[in-house]
Amino acid sequence: MNILDYLDKNCIVFNVKHKNKKSIIASILDHLIDKNKIAKDDRKVILKTILKREEMGSTAIGGHIAFPHARLNTVKDIIICFCISSEGVDFDSLDQDPVNVIALLLSDQKEAGLHLKMLAFLAKLLRDKYLVQRLKAAKTSQEVILLLEKQQRAIA
Repeated sequence: MNILDYLDKNCIVFNVKHKNKKSIIASILDHLIDKNKIAKDDRKVILKTILKREEMGSTAIGGHIAFPHARLNTVKDIIICFCISSEGVDFDSLDQDPVNVIALLLSDQKEAGLHLKMLAFLAKLLRDKYLVQRLKAAKTSQEVILLLEKQQRAIA
């Protein structure tokens, strides 16, 4: 699996100022609308679906990372958006630490297998605390892509 097949360089967000998961997820969705990855009319249902998943348990798994995600009929392909927060976001993380790297995943309702594989791969990719530190310090989309590409080769 190649994460970069699904990650558009325009879907990497920096310098977010939001401090909680609802506002950061809403901001990421607004970014995806601006980049024509999702329809503006679908924003409300996507946000509601992601937040409903978050109610079951935070997708912040510790190590300063979170994987908010949803499978929806309104999404026709895998969409990944990385959000880097140098200050950190309260995401109700298991370890109570703020989240600095958010990898939001959206996929088609019919893609359960691929969706789960993608989540597992993202978790494997981002479990390296040094990678998370380097992503947190990244300033450009190209830098993020190069870091992810290098890490992907290392774990392959």
